Amino acid sequence: MSRWQSRGLSLALSRRWGLWGLLVLLVVTMLGTLVWLASRYEISQVQEQLDRDGVDAVNDIRAALQRNVQSLQALQALPAQDPSPAAWSQEATKLLRQHREWVRLEWRDADLHVLQAADSTFRAPVFARYGRSMSQPEVQAACSVAQRQRGPGYSRSNYISVQEGQGLEVMELCLPQLVNGRVAGYLVTSYSLNDMLFQMVPSALVQRQQVSFTEADGTRLAMQGNLREGSRIFSTQQLLNLPGNTLVVRVDRWHAAPALTPNLLPALVTALAIALGSVLVMLGRDMRRRQRVESDLADALAFRKAMEDSLVTGLRARDLKGRITYVNPAFCEMVGF
Repeated sequence: MSRWQSRGLSLALSRRWGLWGLLVLLVVTMLGTLVWLASRYEISQVQEQLDRDGVDAVNDIRAALQRNVQSLQALQALPAQDPSPAAWSQEATKLLRQHREWVRLEWRDADLHVLQAADSTFRAPVFARYGRSMSQPEVQAACSVAQRQRGPGYSRSNYISVQEGQGLEVMELCLPQLVNGRVAGYLVTSYSLNDMLFQMVPSALVQRQQVSFTEADGTRLAMQGNLREGSRIFSTQQLLNLPGNTLVVRVDRWHAAPALTPNLLPALVTALAIALGSVLVMLGRDMRRRQRVESDLADALAFRKAMEDSLVTGLRARDLKGRITYVNPAFCEMVGF
């Protein structure tokens, strides 16, 4: 084999292996892209479900607050039917037993002076340690909103220390008592934010994720639910707009990292890609066998042609006078001449 033939064969082999390498790289890139897209799709599905859960939690809390306002309006109408303080205290205590999220009910006059009050029976009186005066600004803010809107008004939450190292966030609700279009008094309700989450958010939602009230800067005010530490966290935030106050409802959910084949469709495509790669390997092996057979056949044909040329040359090489001048020794040895 000449030097040029050897060089051409080496170029052909390098080109062939280059094409195979490019094909393998293309298949690997396709599989990697498929896995990445499947992972992104699963993450987007988890986030969308979490967003829906956050919206559902906000709607449940808003609906529960509206039902509570209706219950309080029934209590607010009681003084017109039975103005005795004992009747009001009895009905207020009954409502407090039905609503664990309430820590205190107050009947106040138009100047916000307390006429009657009742504390929740599920815990020690929240305002017993420092008195009610510390939360008076929140009560005034809520009642100011209620007076302007002639409806329920809410205040910003306020941290109330119950005992050393313990306390809770309390939000005030104020309902105006209107007589002939004028405010004759107020019904003030103190909400525990932590108990609001416990009572108003469905338990199924709290079991699989954590729901909390936060401030705009992310400070947690109250929370319910369990969350694994150090795991992958998905979060969503929804606004709960109330007259006079806006709460941020945050939902955090733990989720495992997406698997290599998160769902059936990517798994099927991956299997098809692996099958395609196997077919390509088998095709390459068959092509190498075919090339080897073709090369052997070409060598046999070349040898046959050489023998035929040798036959003609060995029998027909004569001079101008017709005398044999040369006979191929190899041919003579084969034919015994």
